[in-house]
Parts: sequence; structure tokens; C-alpha cells
Amino acid sequence: MTRRSVRIATTHTISDARDVTLEDLKRHLDTIDQMIISVYSVHDPRVPPIGRVVSGVIIGLEDGEYALDVDVELFDPDFIPKSGTSEDKRAAVVNRPPGKFWISSNMISTTPERSGNLREIGNILGTRVSYRSSTGMLTEELPITIIGIGRLPFGYIAHTISRRLGFEKVHHLKENITPLFTTPGENLPDSLLIFDLDVIDKQKRSLLIEVIMTNPEEKDIESFFSVGFGELDRILPPYYLSRLHPEKIVMNYSEGRLSVLFAIQKQGIPMIPRSFISMADR
Repeated sequence: MTRRSVRIATTHTISDARDVTLEDLKRHLDTIDQMIISVYSVHDPRVPPIGRVVSGVIIGLEDGEYALDVDVELFDPDFIPKSGTSEDKRAAVVNRPPGKFWISSNMISTTPERSGNLREIGNILGTRVSYRSSTGMLTEELPITIIGIGRLPFGYIAHTISRRLGFEKVHHLKENITPLFTTPGENLPDSLLIFDLDVIDKQKRSLLIEVIMTNPEEKDIESFFSVGFGELDRILPPYYLSRLHPEKIVMNYSEGRLSVLFAIQKQGIPMIPRSFISMADR
């Protein structure tokens, strides 16, 4: 792996951007000291990380301002994670649902109709919508709505969601999710619907399943609620049996099918489907 020092933020004032304070830098450094932060080449959750932040330092600048410099390890293209590695820190997993239900969206500049749909989704799930324009210090480039569902017992994902919501709420939920997404016009970014599912097994091991739908149509949303959750119950066991029990698995759902895009193990190293599945079979 290649190692580089990168300056990711300073307290300098930048027009049209939120000022970053010294306290902000300290909070980010505290997170870096406790966890491994993934590094991405683009702000697109469908793309695996290209490296990881392993350490950081705040330095004073000559003009009296401050900067946060981080030590980044970049993964080589042919890098394959090996079993038996261990570190004191674990990879930070963002968007893990803090309760039974959670919803977040960066579709702030949206139509009144879509704003109403988001509020109604929050009412159905019994939670407030968390509106966001950025994650950390980085601005997201894609319109994203995330529905988080937590405390899902391994092997009973579909049953638990059905029991919590019931048929009527699921029907209203689908009715309000569908209008949020339309086929983007030329030169417009994709819109993503993401389900973040926190699944826990009998050993209390937690695994975040992130299912991404790109510009989903009504049939895609209907299909995922009808069969997608149940399909997760069927395909997850090999990943739990893997000696490299991952922190997070990112999947794509399209045309009624789930496919693994990548997984992230506890050291923040991405695993591609072929190597990951072969390790799960060992």
C-alpha cells in the first residue's frame, strides 16, 4: 500500500461554505484516533473506498489558523486482505440506525410534494427526518435518501420488518417512497434510495447491510418489499461464517436481484465479491 500525508481541512474562511473551527478539527481528530476512516475517490456510496485514514495531527499555521493533516494508506489495485490481521481500531461505520427506524435525506432543495412525502415517511416510521447537506466535511454529490432499520435478528429480517410495520403501513410507505424518485434528465445525477439494515446474530455480532437502488421505479420498490428482504435472509449466512466477518456489506438491488458491490472488513479494507465469497467458503 502507498502512504501519503493529506491536509483535509483548515480553519480558513471560505466563501459559500460553513466555517470549520478548531473545535471541529479536534472532534474529527478524536474520531480518527478512535476509528479507521475510509477514503473515497468520489462521494458515491456505490464505489468502494480507495484507502483509509490511520492517524492525524492538528498543526498551527503561520497565519494563526489551524490545519488537520491525516496519514492515508492507499490500497494497491491487486491488494487482497489476509486473515489473521488485527488492529486496536475498527472501521467507522456511518449511517448505522440508532434505533428501530431512522430516515435521512439530503434532498433539501426539493418540491413541496416531495417534502411532504418525506415527512409522511417519518410519520409512518415514527421518527423525524434528518436533513443533511453534507457528511463530515465533505459535500455529497448525489441526491440520497436513506431509510435505516435497526435491531434486526439474523435470519428474521423480513419477518421482523413485517411484524413492526404491518401490511397497511408498508403499503403507505411504498406510496410515499415512490414519488421521491424519477428518471433523471440529461446531465443530472442519479438519485439513490438506500436501506441501511443493522443485523445482529445470536453472538451479538452486528453487520450493517447497505442496499442501494439507483433511480428506483415503482416496480423496484414493490419488488424489494415483497421479496428483497426475504432474499437477504437467504443469502447472508456465508458472510457471517466468514473468518473476515465484515463490518459492512454494500449491495445493489435492480431488476428484482441483489448483488454484492463490496464489503468492508473491520480494518477498513474493502473486499470484492469474488475474494470475499471464497473466504466465506473456507
